[in-house]
Amino acid sequence: MALPKLNEVPNYELVIPSTQERVKFRPYLVKEEKVLMIAMESEDQMQILNAIADTIKTCVADNISTSKLTTFDVEYMFLQIRSKSVGEKINLTLKCGECEAPNEVNIDIDDIKVKLPDVDKKIKLNDDITLEMTWPSFDSLLDKSIVDNESVTDQTFRLIVKCIDSVHTEEERIVFKDETMEDRLAFVESLNTEQFKMIQDYLQVMPSLKHKVHFDCESCSHSNDLTLEGFNDFF
Repeated sequence: MALPKLNEVPNYELVIPSTQERVKFRPYLVKEEKVLMIAMESEDQMQILNAIADTIKTCVADNISTSKLTTFDVEYMFLQIRSKSVGEKINLTLKCGECEAPNEVNIDIDDIKVKLPDVDKKIKLNDDITLEMTWPSFDSLLDKSIVDNESVTDQTFRLIVKCIDSVHTEEERIVFKDETMEDRLAFVESLNTEQFKMIQDYLQVMPSLKHKVHFDCESCSHSNDLTLEGFNDFF
């Protein structure tokens, strides 16, 4: 005799921030939660990121590729899946800015949004050359040539390379990823300081999970206003 089916899994809908595409998803089950827990216990960042990506691919009903998702897409999507899986509140322990005493703070996941900046993705380097930029993909966080590189400067340059979609000249449009990594790095290194700063300015406004939190310290009554930003701040 076959075992009975325990639960009917409901479907929900979310909007992918970078594309505004609507996709259906289900909460994760114990089998997916087990993989996430093992990854979290390992404290290995790569294992954790891979577990998150696998959870999204498993729980989203529509055919999506995590390689095409931005880092903030994955952060937001995982947060939405988690809210329907284990509850729509996140309990965080935050330190008081005055006395550093720990305080328990509850956050409603529905209040956490990704705000897309009003920024031009085209950067004009000079009269002849324009860059078309993109946001870092989630895959860039899993790229061993970036993660395993001991030099922070080299990591930054390789991440910038990943954010250049194409190079436009008067004659052609060059898809940046079709060139070798060596040639792409050489192109970035050939920029002058002003041109490089324009790329840095673009990356500084990259969207992320962001939420303002206010709490009065239970120990010293100090009024705290914090901004949580990025995946690590919420988990």
